[in-house]
Amino acid sequence: MWSTFTQWMLYILLSVCVTSWLWTYTRILSLFRCKKQIPPIKNKLLLYSATKLADLIRKRKVTCQQVVQAYIDRVQMVNPILNCVVQERFAQAIQEAKDVDQSLAKEYKSDEELKSKTPLLGIPITIKESIGVQGMSNNAGRVVPKERFAIRDATAVTALKAAGAIPILVSNTPQFCQCWETFNTVTGTTNNPYDTRRTPGGSSGGEGAIISSAGSVIGLGSDIGGSGRIPAMFCGIFGHKPSSGYISNDNHMPYSEDPMWMSIFAYSPMCRYAEDLPLLYSSCIQDKEKLLDLKLNEPVDFKSIKFYHTDTDGSVITDKVDRDIKLAIKSAVTHFKTKYGSYTKKLQIEELKHSAQLSLTLMIRMKETQHAYQKSEDDVTKWRCIPWELLKWLFGCSNHLFYALLYGALKKSMDRLPKRTVQDLEMTKECLVDKLTNLLGKDGVLIYPVFPSHANYHGQIYYKLNNTGYMAIFNLIDFPATSCPMGLNKSGLPIGIQIIAARGQDRLTLAVAKEIEAAFGGWTPPAEIDLMEIKS
Repeated sequence: MWSTFTQWMLYILLSVCVTSWLWTYTRILSLFRCKKQIPPIKNKLLLYSATKLADLIRKRKVTCQQVVQAYIDRVQMVNPILNCVVQERFAQAIQEAKDVDQSLAKEYKSDEELKSKTPLLGIPITIKESIGVQGMSNNAGRVVPKERFAIRDATAVTALKAAGAIPILVSNTPQFCQCWETFNTVTGTTNNPYDTRRTPGGSSGGEGAIISSAGSVIGLGSDIGGSGRIPAMFCGIFGHKPSSGYISNDNHMPYSEDPMWMSIFAYSPMCRYAEDLPLLYSSCIQDKEKLLDLKLNEPVDFKSIKFYHTDTDGSVITDKVDRDIKLAIKSAVTHFKTKYGSYTKKLQIEELKHSAQLSLTLMIRMKETQHAYQKSEDDVTKWRCIPWELLKWLFGCSNHLFYALLYGALKKSMDRLPKRTVQDLEMTKECLVDKLTNLLGKDGVLIYPVFPSHANYHGQIYYKLNNTGYMAIFNLIDFPATSCPMGLNKSGLPIGIQIIAARGQDRLTLAVAKEIEAAFGGWTPPAEIDLMEIKS
């Protein structure tokens, strides 16, 4: 474990060598960017949850084509401003919607039968481009190769389609999904719908922005180090990092052959309405035996749930948490204590102060992970010269972006750490797992910051990388985590918190998310609402 002195030295070095010029550079850039307002929401179908829309479609009160067309129209309005879309499949989606309507008109099936077999019948869905959707772009923002298309659906996408969902597009992601911003040289920069000068987060930033702007009602992102939760927070929606082993995480770009990948990488259900989280999560799971184990539909009695909370990781190398976020945590805790008489306790877990070191080191050390320096598409073990690639980047001759090159360089460094250092980190990790497992059990949750601040200006994440330890640590220890919106701050930007539970206790975090939405309002639209009548 790094000593406190070493941590301070690293923090000072980071601040002096990086923050000084990066802050100035990104701040100046933000002054030259024009803040654009996204168009008002005019179709009331865009304001219904997926649960409600599916019910309306099953009962023939609205057609599937109307719903899909409403979302296609909305995407076409907001995408020129937000730049979320990598590739659309609007024509195919409309045809699939017509097929659903024709099937409902010709064949009588009870509402219960349809709900049981196809709970997402006719619901448009957006998918992160790094997740395989047959025939669609699946290249993760890379220049080389220039194009790559999925030859088959990811298992989770197959399950979603079987549940009745209709993919309408694949959304933007950073190169190799290796950044907490969403920018690449193929599709460009994705913007935050609340302030287009700011990032929606990453790497599932395309999903965060398109869902928040009402261009989608539900979506599938991915989460390794907070890639689903930080866009959810920055864009004011819900995002869930599941316990491993329930949603298949196959057919993703990038991937790793390291067994550790299966426990720290997860597909992430994302949505505007908390009631859609269990529906979307369960629809992603192809193995129904595993689904039964989760007990997602089992009621949660908040009177018997223990609510632990802390508003800091206690580290000297992460930024202080914004006052608004601290107050949000306090408000959530107070709500459960006041309304339900729930047990609450503020605590400080010693091992959490090492979150950044643990996650940065152990996750980056994964073997056979795709990276910017690999010489060929099929062999990640043969590296190009790191100094040469960085030199090419300095002169604008590289096919890769700075964050992808930084990741590769960090990996090379972490791979060379002394064995004893790695063993110490592993011991600290296991200590944290044991402590949280015993603390939370089957009836406890931890309320915790997602990130210390609201959405950054584009480019500012580079000197805030240590802050991602707030999220990445729960990938590392494989605990479910749900990012929940808690309204807007004085700057009109979303703030949020995350709910943590022990492995396999996802139902607790999802239930708490739904209650938080009811108490604090959930998603706040980033655009005006100016409803028009729906044509029959």
